[in-house]
Amino acid sequence: MRLIVFDFDGTLADSLGIFIEATNRLAKDFRYEPLTATQVELLRKLGMQEVAQELGIPKWRSICYLQRFRQELTRRIDDLALVEGIKPALCNLKTEGYRLGIVTANSRRNVQYFLEKNEMDHLFEFIYGGQILSGKVRTLMKIVKRNAVEPHQLVYVGDEVNDVKAANQVGLTSMAVSWGFNNRSALAEQKPDFLMDYPEQLLEAIT
Repeated sequence: MRLIVFDFDGTLADSLGIFIEATNRLAKDFRYEPLTATQVELLRKLGMQEVAQELGIPKWRSICYLQRFRQELTRRIDDLALVEGIKPALCNLKTEGYRLGIVTANSRRNVQYFLEKNEMDHLFEFIYGGQILSGKVRTLMKIVKRNAVEPHQLVYVGDEVNDVKAANQVGLTSMAVSWGFNNRSALAEQKPDFLMDYPEQLLEAIT
C-alpha cells in the first residue's frame, strides 16, 4: 500500500492570497516595502530562503519573522479555502487504498482545524506540523523508517521548489503542483518526478 504525503499551504489549502496579505502586514515591522503585483510574480520563482533575502530580512530576524508569519496565518485560518478539486481527488486516492499524511511548515493545530472544518480529517493518518525545509527532510526520513518502505515508494506532494528538493534529498518520488506558491517554470527546473496542473491528475500520475 503506497503512502502519499502532502504539503499543506498551497497544495491542499489555497493560501497564496493570505500569504501575500500576511507578508504585507509585516512589512512595516520588518522594514521592507509591501509587495507589488510585479514583485509577487518574481517571488513565485524563488525558494523561501531566497524570498526572505529578496525582502531584505536578515538571518538573525528570520525566526522571529516566521513566528509572526504563523500568527498571521492563524488569525486568518477561517478565511482559508480548499484548493478547488482537491477534496474529491483525495477521496479518490483514499478509496483506491492509498494512505495519506501531511508534512507542513504550518502548525499542526491550524491544519487539524482546517481539515475538521472541511470534513477531511478522516482522510489523513498523521500530520507533522512546524516543519521547515531541514525539518521536512528529517521528518520524511523518519516516515520512511517507521513504515519500513523503500524511499521511492513514498510520494511527497508539494507546491514549492523546497518541497521538491526535500523529496529528492530523501530519495522519494516527488510530485510538484503548479497551483500553489511557486510557478510551473520554477518547479520544472527542480526536475520533479511529476508536475501537475490540476488535482484530478494526482491519481492518474500515481497509477
